[in-house]
Amino acid sequence: MERLRHHIRQMNLKKALFTIVCINITAALALSLLSFWGCIAVRSQLARNRTIINIHSAPFLTSSAPEPTAQTDAAVDIISVVQILLPVLIYIFALFTTASMFYRLKLKEPLAVLASGASRIIENDLDFTIEAASQDELGQLCTAFETMRHTLLDNNRELWRQAEERRRLNAAFSHNLRNPVTVLKGAAKLAEKSIARNPPEPGKIAGQIALITNYAGRIEHYIETMSSIQRLEETPVERENIPWDTLVAELRQTVYLIGMDHDKQIHFHTSDHPKTAPVYRSAQTDPSAQINRSVSLDRSILFQIAENLLSNALRFARQNIDVSCSVNETILELSVADDGGGFPASLIRDGVRPFHKGREDAEHLGMGLYTCKLLCERHGGTITIQNHAAGSFVSASLKIQPLALH
Repeated sequence: MERLRHHIRQMNLKKALFTIVCINITAALALSLLSFWGCIAVRSQLARNRTIINIHSAPFLTSSAPEPTAQTDAAVDIISVVQILLPVLIYIFALFTTASMFYRLKLKEPLAVLASGASRIIENDLDFTIEAASQDELGQLCTAFETMRHTLLDNNRELWRQAEERRRLNAAFSHNLRNPVTVLKGAAKLAEKSIARNPPEPGKIAGQIALITNYAGRIEHYIETMSSIQRLEETPVERENIPWDTLVAELRQTVYLIGMDHDKQIHFHTSDHPKTAPVYRSAQTDPSAQINRSVSLDRSILFQIAENLLSNALRFARQNIDVSCSVNETILELSVADDGGGFPASLIRDGVRPFHKGREDAEHLGMGLYTCKLLCERHGGTITIQNHAAGSFVSASLKIQPLALH
């Protein structure tokens, strides 16, 4: 019986309902036939007891049969009514049994799971799992509900991450504005004193005005940086299918153009996995067209990351820079290594943060790596920084989509 229940639970709703109906109809039919023939047997027995033997026509015979009574007639009538009503009652009971079995075996558990899950989602509790007990339509609904819950959880985590990132960015921005504003206030007071003196000191006034102009420019740079970060967070990811060979050629050219004005050696190389990398077939009618690997990504995001990482390495490398690009089935990785002094221990420990200067460079705000981090996360990837024996190493990974042949 338990095996039959398990088998019914794994059926789809239509097949399970048909099976339960067949089982109950068969049982009801068997019980109806038994009740019908039982009533016939009882009526036959009562009829035999009602048989009257005519002793006047056969005086030499005696009979022990009881005389017919009103009770016997009533019993026969009741049996006749039962013979008709009992099969009807059996089929009505079978109908209710079918509904009860179908509810208990197919509806009760998944509906309870879905109701519980919906209640927890209403309470903003997404830290649970909805497991499908079967593969029927309700099981598929539970699976879809679980997919929705997981998507909501990922979206909530991303929103929390963005909110936390924005909070840290605003805190860093406020902290970095404090010094320029303090300098501006001091320079303005000194300029005011120089003007108030008799006679005024034009040399000191000019110096203070130059200082004010310089720090006003730094504040403007901060504001422009914050605006660009906000635009970056709002820019959608626009994927396109790019043949791997074309992408490598464009990256190689970009690396050459960025490094052509520097007297440093830049080595560019690629590596990929032909057996697992996505492929792209040229849209030609010729079935023997050459098959080329292809990746689906946002070209602008990749090249912005490459430009930032390479520019950062050019500022600190002593002589050599290694740029590498590799791809597998789902990830494209771009890495840049240099022979500079490496990253400070605080950056390795705390990770990439806004306005955190990776190395001592007063001319930059320390936003290059942070911009790369945001771009990688927008594309479903990550950024990794570490030091090696010769200098520093940065790896940016982007999530790519596998392509079908066409």
